[in-house]
Amino acid sequence: MNRGDKLSLSEIRPLAEAVGLPEIAATDASPFDDLAGPLADYEARGRTGFEWANAVERMDPRFWLPEAKSIITAALPYLTEEAARQMREHPRHELRGQTSCYVYGEDYHGVLSARLEALARRIQDLVGREIRFRVAVDTSPLVDRRVAERSGLGWIGKNGMLFSPRYGSYVFLGALLLDVEIEDANHLPPDVGKHCGDCDLCMRACPTQAFAAPGELKATACLSYVTQMKGMIPREYRRPLGRRIWGCDVCQQVCPLNRQREAAKDDAFLPDREVAYPDLVRLLEMSNRQFVRAYGRSALAWRGVRTLQRNALIALGNLRREEAVPLIVRFLSSDRVELRASAAWALGEIGGEQARRELQAALTVEQDAEVRQEIEAAIANASGNGREEASGCEGRRLGGRDGGDASGRHVAGG
Repeated sequence: MNRGDKLSLSEIRPLAEAVGLPEIAATDASPFDDLAGPLADYEARGRTGFEWANAVERMDPRFWLPEAKSIITAALPYLTEEAARQMREHPRHELRGQTSCYVYGEDYHGVLSARLEALARRIQDLVGREIRFRVAVDTSPLVDRRVAERSGLGWIGKNGMLFSPRYGSYVFLGALLLDVEIEDANHLPPDVGKHCGDCDLCMRACPTQAFAAPGELKATACLSYVTQMKGMIPREYRRPLGRRIWGCDVCQQVCPLNRQREAAKDDAFLPDREVAYPDLVRLLEMSNRQFVRAYGRSALAWRGVRTLQRNALIALGNLRREEAVPLIVRFLSSDRVELRASAAWALGEIGGEQARRELQAALTVEQDAEVRQEIEAAIANASGNGREEASGCEGRRLGGRDGGDASGRHVAGG
């Protein structure tokens, strides 16, 4: 190929569609100097620990690929009609949890990475030489949403998510760094809330009020992060979690612009009901091997069974169903501190004579100071000291009809 390895997006789009990438755009590989201020502010609000630590490296794509000349970005839609319907069909009267819709189907990391690699091979065939490239899906130093925004793939809303004109914010983002120049690549400035107008429903609906300003999230207060964090879940986030055991969709579900989206048509993201609404009893009885067998194809599996069991204990506490007490009690003797603490909290929420008796017995043998504090607080709660009455309040506390989200869904998504 001539023209000095310059390609246009019109040449690349058919290749992208052929490998299952319906939405692509491109930007150059120059540094994202405009991120210096936002990254410093984010650091001040509190990083989650999932991000690349070095801010300078996050701003320069050539740290990731020194030969990079351009970046192709992709928005892969995942909310199919079937998944949207599944979101509305919560089994309210069963002991089931709730997950974010982005984990209903296959793990997007593998799906999107494979498609971007396939696109790179097709571009290589087009230019007629071996090219240098690198795929970035969620785990690279790059700030995925800003890369996508600068490329013209979409715009960032007040909820901090990238909105595709066709698919709304229900998209996974990926990038393909290339040593090939794309002649019509964009270099657009940041413009958070470009199409939001005066609407701030996402910010007001957040269960933990995690938004500091439009597009500015206190990430450690986001329930999507809380369900993935290590250790004990902070007390102030336990009740807001409701039935959630992975992720949160509220800021997407309440957005009026997402009502106008086009549905994804991708078999990789067809919903698995058992992933969407996991059986909490079954989850708490699983070994790690059983967990991987049941949930290994989903993006929620990466944290392992113990994190999900901790979350399931919190969910059972929020459900306040006494039939769950015998199962929860088993975790008072777990070898994991966070599981013992979560079990104690759940029993305190449920209350009743059996819960109080088991908590008092656990207190006599517990050695960890933090867990002892949790047990003491749970005994007081189970005895009615400052405890809400279960009757008539569960729906209000858990967010209404589905017991999880204020509207009736992460990051992370993607």
